[in-house]
Amino acid sequence: MFSLLLSKYVEYWRERFTTTKDLTEYCVVVNTNTKEEDLGPKEKYFLLTNYLPEDLEIRQKLSNEKLVNILDQQHLERQDSKFSKKCLFCKVMFHGNRSKLFQHMAKDHAFNVGNPDNIVHAGDFIDMMKSKLDKFTCLFCEKEFKEWSILKDHMRKKGHKRLDPKNKEYDKYYVINYLEPGKDWKALQTEPEYEKEAEIPVAEENMEKEWEDWIEDDPTLSLCLFCMKTDKDVYKILDHMKGEHKFDLKDVKSKLELDFYHQVKIVNYVRKQVYQCRCPMCLREYDGQDELQYHLADENHFGLPDDRSVWDQPGYFFSTFDDDSLLCFLEDEDDDEEEYDEDENYVEDENQNITKSPKPYSHET
Repeated sequence: MFSLLLSKYVEYWRERFTTTKDLTEYCVVVNTNTKEEDLGPKEKYFLLTNYLPEDLEIRQKLSNEKLVNILDQQHLERQDSKFSKKCLFCKVMFHGNRSKLFQHMAKDHAFNVGNPDNIVHAGDFIDMMKSKLDKFTCLFCEKEFKEWSILKDHMRKKGHKRLDPKNKEYDKYYVINYLEPGKDWKALQTEPEYEKEAEIPVAEENMEKEWEDWIEDDPTLSLCLFCMKTDKDVYKILDHMKGEHKFDLKDVKSKLELDFYHQVKIVNYVRKQVYQCRCPMCLREYDGQDELQYHLADENHFGLPDDRSVWDQPGYFFSTFDDDSLLCFLEDEDDDEEEYDEDENYVEDENQNITKSPKPYSHET
């Protein structure tokens, strides 16, 4: 989005046009009906375009002016100690630094809107998203549902806990849209939140082809986390991992006391390591899938590293490939977004201490 102050732009050219009778001095001429077979009279249109130096200069000047105003607004918001908003997905209230709310939603609810430092008009942004969710409208596909529980299940299973990068409605809330043409906020959607991951190195063509063969022959197939075993029945894949690799997702969930989002991280972590030909347990790297598979079987490394922090990172909220059916069948019966009592309202004070409030709790997205 090339942002400029339209009223000032129009006023500038109004004054310029009063000083000249020759519009071609400032405009590009567009001739219509120039062929003999064209019907209608020949007409000329005068077009203002940034291909002309003076027009480009005024556009850049106004764009810079708008950018300065936006950066001033963003600075005020980052310093604002009176910010107070409730999480869109649970009952926790945040006061003070707005970034804590966005970090909370990304980490605890897998809802990533980008780095808070890239956001402006944050209060209006949150209110706009909340108004959609209050109407049981998906933030990604804009589909409406009859009740909150159905919407929540839809957003989780369809991977729609994110914003639609093609929706221009969100453009005004990202500073990057005020910089220059060709840059927009949708690039932020592909970046992990709060810690910049290095780009996944492009492997050899044969390894990339292997990965494509695993997942693209039939989009309904479920894929084992550790090998090339696929099946249309995801439960057979779960049984395969349990029997062949001694990796039981249900048992891991129980032993590590995982909620749904931790299970998502585990699936995405293992997927990514195997894709990069790296052992998920010892992190040793190999030149190809054959070597990795030999290592996994020889060392029985079908599992997770002892250090939980290796996989328990926000970056693993993001799946390695789209429509990973294994993510849709994770058990989450104990984690209805947040494990709060229905008759209690949790409030977070300025020191980020969560306390209980006797206030009744109505539906909050």
